Amino acid sequence: MSDNENLVVMGSNPEVLDNLQGRVVDFSFETAEQKITFAVNIMNEEATLADIVLPARRLSNSIAAAHCKLAAEKEQFVPCKKGCCSCCSSLIPMSVPEVFRLREEFLEMPGDKSNRLLRNCIEAAEKILKQTKKEESKKTLAQEGKQQINQIDKWYSRLELVCPFLSTGGSCKIYEERPLACREHLVIGTSSSCHKRSKCKPTVLNMQVSVLESLGQLAGELEGTETEAVM
Repeated sequence: MSDNENLVVMGSNPEVLDNLQGRVVDFSFETAEQKITFAVNIMNEEATLADIVLPARRLSNSIAAAHCKLAAEKEQFVPCKKGCCSCCSSLIPMSVPEVFRLREEFLEMPGDKSNRLLRNCIEAAEKILKQTKKEESKKTLAQEGKQQINQIDKWYSRLELVCPFLSTGGSCKIYEERPLACREHLVIGTSSSCHKRSKCKPTVLNMQVSVLESLGQLAGELEGTETEAVM
């Protein structure tokens, strides 16, 4: 998988379309009983896979907001918000374009911040590798598809690691750049149900449209490969 595939589609916020050059194409669809509008600015300039992540994030935010509004109308409480880290100890799937984009954003961070986050990532990786060496057999990780993901997720949960992008206070250090999977994971009820040791499993909102899956499929179509995800 490489990051040199060229695109000619650039996403944009509809609020600033008047300042854009090129041809603007509007899209709209219904989800969560609401109409979502979205605009794409088509330029003559070439773009990379990473460039389609910003509009994908904005679209994901709009879809999540629509589902939260519908839940509120049904008198259902959604505790998910900035500062809550109750579910930040599970593996998160990222589409390939997201990985490229996050890498670029990571390199653009101030040195002290990126070094601190990198150190957290290295420490987490060391714990994962250490536990992997202790495993007598890795056959449980050799399944296919969703079964493989479920097996890996269960194995990972036993490590009791938290996301390396969390601060010591539990706030997300890359909240604005967080993965689509994080944006699309919304629960109903209380955040306490998201804890691993909770006796009650959280009720997860069913997102009618997944930008994460769509972005993964788009990347696969552009590169002529199967849909891929990085855990």
